[in-house]
Amino acid sequence: MPCNATLVAPNTYDPKIILPNAVTVVIVGMYMYGFDKIKPEEPGHPRGNIGPWTRGYVQAGRYATDAVESFLEDEGYETRFTNELPYRTLAVKCGLGKIGRNGFLFSEGLGCYIRLGAVVTNAPLETVNYTTSSEDPCGRCRLCVDSCPTGALKGENDWDADMCLHLWQQGKGKYGDYIPIEERHKCGNYLMRTGKCLQVCIRNHNLVPREHFPFQVENKEDSPELIPLVLASEEEYKDLLPYNVYKYGIPYIRRDSIIALGNSKDEAAIGVLSEGLRALPEKERGLCAWALGEIKGEKAYMVLLEAEKIETGTLVRSEIQHALEACKIT
Repeated sequence: MPCNATLVAPNTYDPKIILPNAVTVVIVGMYMYGFDKIKPEEPGHPRGNIGPWTRGYVQAGRYATDAVESFLEDEGYETRFTNELPYRTLAVKCGLGKIGRNGFLFSEGLGCYIRLGAVVTNAPLETVNYTTSSEDPCGRCRLCVDSCPTGALKGENDWDADMCLHLWQQGKGKYGDYIPIEERHKCGNYLMRTGKCLQVCIRNHNLVPREHFPFQVENKEDSPELIPLVLASEEEYKDLLPYNVYKYGIPYIRRDSIIALGNSKDEAAIGVLSEGLRALPEKERGLCAWALGEIKGEKAYMVLLEAEKIETGTLVRSEIQHALEACKIT
C-alpha cells in the first residue's frame, strides 16, 4: 500500500516520522464479516454497491486503536494512530496472518475480512518478529486475479495501483476524473471501494458472520438505489450515503452512479438520465448519454436524438453519437 509520508528508502518505512521517539508499532485488527447489509436488486430499482465495510471503515479501524492508545496513554506513554505505515506487511511481521494474492491479510477463521490499524508508541513493549516474508496461502488459486475487473491484480505480490477500480472511483489512478468508454463496463455497480477480490476468495466462503460490532455507525444503505443519486443535491447525498462514501467527493459519486446505471441496463433509469442529459455539467451529461446507449431501446434512442438537436458541447455530442450507434434501431 502507498505510505509516502513514511517512505525513506525502497521498501523501508520510518515510524519516527510519525512519532520522533517511537519505540514500538502495535497492529490491531477488527473482524468485519457480516457487517454489510446488501439488498437484492429488483426490476425498476437498480442498486449500487459501496464495497465491503465502507460504511464503518473509519470507525472499525479506530475502535481497537483507540482502546490501545487509551491504555498506553493512561500508563504515561505517547501514542499516534497512523495509516502511513504498511500495516498489512507489519501484521505479517507480528504473526497475525499471511498476505494472499489479492493483497489482503489472511488469517485462519477470519479470512480476509479484517480491518487493520496501527499505533506508534514510545512504550517499550515486548515485540515479536515473524519477518515480513509471507508464505503463499493461495497455492495455484487465481480467482481474485482472474476476477479483478480492471486487471489491477497481476499475480503474487504484484498490484498495479493505477489500474485499481477503487482509485478510479476517487478520480485517481490511470484515468483521473474521466473514465473512457471502453473501460466503463468494468466499473460494474460499485460506487466507492470494491470487493470483488474479497468476494471470490475461497478463504472467505465459510466464514461465520460477526453478530455484534462494538462501534457506532450511520444506519444507511450499503447498496443504495442508484436512480435518486443522479440528480441528488449535496444535502440529499449526505442523507442517502454514509460519510465514508461521500467524503471522496460528490462529483465522483454522481459520475459512478451514472456509470452503474448504464451497466444495470434498467429501463427505469431512462427518465432520470434524460433529465441529467439536460441539466448536469458537461462530463456528467456525456455519461448520461453513454448510459442511455447501454440501456438501448426505442425510448432511449428517441431521448438521444432530441438531445443531439440541442447539445453544443463537443464531448457530449461525441458521447451522444456513440450512444446512438450503440442503441440504433434497425
